[in-house]
Amino acid sequence: MTLTRYSLGFALGTLALATTACAVEEQGSDIDQAQLAVYRSALPTRAKLEAAQDNATTATLLGQPAVYPRSSAPLIQGINGTVGHTVDMLDFVTSLPPTAYNSDTLEFVWGPFPADDYGYVAAYIKDTGDAGDFRFEYAFLRGASTDLATLTPVIYGGATPDLSNDDRGVGVTVWDLSADNQFNAENNPAYDPGDAHSSGRFAALFAAGPDENQPDNEVALVVAVFRDFIAEDSEDGVPVDLDYLYGHVVSPEHTVDFVDFQANFDVSEPKDGIGEDIGVRLAFLDEGTGRAEADAIGGSLENDQSFSAVECWDTSLNQTFLNASVHQAGAVTQTQSLGEPADCGLFNASLDEMAVPRLEDVDADLLLALDNVASNGL
Repeated sequence: MTLTRYSLGFALGTLALATTACAVEEQGSDIDQAQLAVYRSALPTRAKLEAAQDNATTATLLGQPAVYPRSSAPLIQGINGTVGHTVDMLDFVTSLPPTAYNSDTLEFVWGPFPADDYGYVAAYIKDTGDAGDFRFEYAFLRGASTDLATLTPVIYGGATPDLSNDDRGVGVTVWDLSADNQFNAENNPAYDPGDAHSSGRFAALFAAGPDENQPDNEVALVVAVFRDFIAEDSEDGVPVDLDYLYGHVVSPEHTVDFVDFQANFDVSEPKDGIGEDIGVRLAFLDEGTGRAEADAIGGSLENDQSFSAVECWDTSLNQTFLNASVHQAGAVTQTQSLGEPADCGLFNASLDEMAVPRLEDVDADLLLALDNVASNGL
């Protein structure tokens, strides 16, 4: 399955929204713009949520392209497509003048606006003060009427932004395709459940700020999960569960990007339709040279078999080292090698030895909470 840029299954009526925006502009003229900017800073941004991509698109691949950066690229692009769509949806609606501000609940509201397929859409950002896990909470909602109490949240989350630096802060965001499908199935007469629809949920927790041990360095981390996810353009329609950790460390001299994901994919050659439990970790220096470590169990592998691989590449993402092995009963039964470990250069040590963050480092309760919201919704 290839992850692509998804559709929420509904489109915003641009013309309807533009018309409505003109209608509320006069009302929005007395809004405290500085206060509104603080509220808007709680929304997730592409910079905070998107996974870094290597420079394979601009590199001159004259040698043997590295396997793991190339094979992981569609996955990373899929992550970015998903979070990018979420960010763009929220940005579009909240860029309009607010429809109302409630000084009792400390809440800005946009809409409800007519959607061009069915019903209405709305959004809100609320200042929770010290009452919640995050300073602000937000949601994008849709419904069959203009009664806000009946609208269903399909994008929601919370954040505590760093008001002195837009690139810093912590937050969580959830994208609920299943809630959108359920709303359509129950309310939209034009909805055909037999058509292809994206489904499942995406949840991500993000944090960005200075390195507490090296204040000159900036660190960003995102923990993200897909649960029961099916893309609208899925070839097989099989739900997918994916767990990620990705981020970067930016020093005055260099940037190190890293990705760690775990999933169940059919990685056998030739493909047999049976998924293996895989884990892949990648790290890049300045979007170029790097190292990958991968493993797999189950699927087409026998009960006592496992697979592991280490790969390194140069600044053009050409493979410089590869060691891939099948293990059985504690012994290596198959192996494929290219180059020497020294050919890894700066990445000669393991990712653990270089203290590159990994998914297993994330607090178990935090992962459980993300899994719960991505599996069950609100």
